[in-house]
Amino acid sequence: MADTQAFLEVKNLCKYFTVDTTFFGRPTKFLKAVDGVSFRLEKGKTLGIVGESGCGKTTMGRTLLRLYDVTSGEVYFKGREVTSLKNREFDKLRPDMQMIFQDPYASLSPRLTVGEIIGEAVKQHKLVSKSEYHDYIMDVMKMCGLQPHYFERYPHEFSGGQRQRICIARALALKPELVICDEPVSALDVSIQAQIINMLIELRKTLGLTYIFISHDLSVVKHISDEVGVMYLGSMVEYGSKDSIFENTLHPYTKALFSAVPVPNPHVKMNRIILKGDIPSPVNPPSGCKFHTRCESCMEICSKIAPPYKEVEPGHFCACHLYVTDEEKKELEERYEEQCRIDAEKAEHAKKNFWKTLTEKFVKDKSAAEVTHGQAADIAAEQTPAPGAVAEQVAAVTEAEIVAQGAQTEESVTAAAAEPIPAVEPQKEEPAAEKPAVEESATEDTLTETPVAEATKSAPAKKPAATGTKKPTTGGATKTTSSGAKKPAPTGTKSATAKKPATTGTKSATAKKPAGTATKSTTAKKPATAGTKSAAAKKPAEVKDVTEE
Repeated sequence: MADTQAFLEVKNLCKYFTVDTTFFGRPTKFLKAVDGVSFRLEKGKTLGIVGESGCGKTTMGRTLLRLYDVTSGEVYFKGREVTSLKNREFDKLRPDMQMIFQDPYASLSPRLTVGEIIGEAVKQHKLVSKSEYHDYIMDVMKMCGLQPHYFERYPHEFSGGQRQRICIARALALKPELVICDEPVSALDVSIQAQIINMLIELRKTLGLTYIFISHDLSVVKHISDEVGVMYLGSMVEYGSKDSIFENTLHPYTKALFSAVPVPNPHVKMNRIILKGDIPSPVNPPSGCKFHTRCESCMEICSKIAPPYKEVEPGHFCACHLYVTDEEKKELEERYEEQCRIDAEKAEHAKKNFWKTLTEKFVKDKSAAEVTHGQAADIAAEQTPAPGAVAEQVAAVTEAEIVAQGAQTEESVTAAAAEPIPAVEPQKEEPAAEKPAVEESATEDTLTETPVAEATKSAPAKKPAATGTKKPTTGGATKTTSSGAKKPAPTGTKSATAKKPATTGTKSATAKKPAGTATKSTTAKKPATAGTKSAAAKKPAEVKDVTEE
């Protein structure tokens, strides 16, 4: 049971947020926003909480009011443990514990008037009757410095200082005993800050309030607080009265924090202590003392063993290895040696049994683990075919391919034998004096042309416009051949006849050769689409033979 004289007592308060989970939703990583905070506060006093941004000041205040669920620890309010109460039971204590939020722009509903904002909780908890409701709200507004005509106005019509007064009036309308002020003057001007702070001090004296004042401004904390607590990375590193904290600072982090307070005296030289590095992550805090990574007085034991949170002076608590007694130091050294021995054994065990540890970590299927090497070999042997079966399959495939190739060869030979062979008519003899000149000129022209020119002139070569000869028809190859043989054509006509492919059946200078030979030679030298330029042009020897005949 907690001390009955303490108005508020906190023991090892912790609040962890889940960062990562497994597939089944089991948490694996936590963000330790509040980690083991303990303090006692008497009624009518003001506790100032200071620390860097992200050290868990606001989270601690919200957890005390159960706006966040408590992970572990105990909170006693007026001698009653409140962390284990059900919501219906705790609702009866909510009017006695209120909070003034940091941002007045975000904490006020823009759809409600000032009177509705202040009186909403009053109606919910039924503090006054309906007939006394309006007068009660007006009294609260007057107490907080708000004019009566503000009752029907909306929050967007006010300045920052006026909005903060509305937030204070909303908290005080429930007649609380404990008020948590989360940086209530951080967003205000200096002149407005002084007015709000003086108003809070006056209300504390008049109503007998107890404050937990969270702030970054150490001068404001010194002015309004009776006791001061310093937080670092979710833990309370130093706690004591205002005089003992500011006049006899113990913890190295508190010394560095207070060295940043400006002194309005040009003749006083400040010994500024600059901390190296940034505040560590609360997800993965350093082992041992959380401040040892930035501390100038760090010792070897600080990185292994967390210092005890103990009372160094009457009412002055500190968590640092610099202020432990000889007996405590001996005990901590034994713990340190034990921890070093355990770490060395773990490292040696992990080094020797690396493969065993790796197997135990990744092999989770029990059925797979029970399969022995012999069983695995038997399974592999059953799935592997015999060499004889593989040879038979290969032989069967080879024989089938040979039969199929033979059938294709027979079909091609039969089709070739069934095709009729076109008759070859003798070419009419022409004067020997004209032929050599014409064919030599055609041969020279053909040899001097480039391949690109041959492909380009192949299309117009089929239809010579200057010769005036009859256009060949596709109806019969024999008729076209005879017409070309009986009528001696000029030079252009003869070269055009020679340029025609062998497949059309036209007779050329190579007519004495079999049709298959002529077709084969022209197909090999020229593509079918480009057309054959001239058989005589490619083979001068054959042209001379025709001329001699």
